[in-house]
Amino acid sequence: MVSKMTRDNFIPEHRRYSQRLARLEKQNNSAQAREHQPISNKVVGIKKQRRNSSKKRISVLVWIFGLVLLVMIYIISPLSKVTDITISGNNELSNERVEKATTIWRGRLIWTAFFAQRHLEHEAKIRDPQIRSLKVKLRGPQSVHVAITENHLLGEGQIGKQKYAVLTNGQLQLTTAQNTNIDFKGFEKNREQLKILGQQLGKLKPVIYHGISSIEYQPTKESPHQIILYMKDGNTVKANLTNVGDKLKYYPSILTKMKGQGVVDLRVGAYSYDYGSKDK
Repeated sequence: MVSKMTRDNFIPEHRRYSQRLARLEKQNNSAQAREHQPISNKVVGIKKQRRNSSKKRISVLVWIFGLVLLVMIYIISPLSKVTDITISGNNELSNERVEKATTIWRGRLIWTAFFAQRHLEHEAKIRDPQIRSLKVKLRGPQSVHVAITENHLLGEGQIGKQKYAVLTNGQLQLTTAQNTNIDFKGFEKNREQLKILGQQLGKLKPVIYHGISSIEYQPTKESPHQIILYMKDGNTVKANLTNVGDKLKYYPSILTKMKGQGVVDLRVGAYSYDYGSKDK
């Protein structure tokens, strides 16, 4: 009985061993077959790989060359040139003056105008100090929009034999234009004082500095920075050029307390008196 069971168990184990041996023999034969492939087949495979690799390289080169060619054609074509320019933010400057300062003209490469904004802004400020900031936007394939902010014109003053426009940032610009704003007097030998005064007035709202007719620099021993402002409403304001921008902003509220035309003194504190009632 025992010998029969042993024989029955041995038969399946023998079969599994035979199957495993057959698989190993098959794998060995396949490996030997690959090793003994004709050299010509290997050469064909290598050549095929090289052809595929060459095709890929050629495709990449053709694509790059085509792209470069398209860019070059675009650059030399009229499609890359500026044909339309719009400008905003210029209340005192003309469009022609802005275009001249920015060097953005019709026919210029549109991308050089867009990507060189910092350089254009820097150069524009040098060419025309009345330009405070500049930004270029693309509005179409051949259209650009130039948005600027201005340093407003306060008026004009004489320094030496030259006439200068005074801007709200304190810059002085040579001018030959007819003055219709503030007339700055007494600054012929006081260039720096005029620049400081321009910066101070630039702190004010336009409605206030537009109400000034003229300003005289009248320094004294007691008030070395004294200026006299003659207002268009008939009043006179005494102030210091070093802080007039901080004090003159209260001028509208002071007017509401005045009964008539007179003097507003902002040199020390702030008070007013009618003409003829007090003389200081």
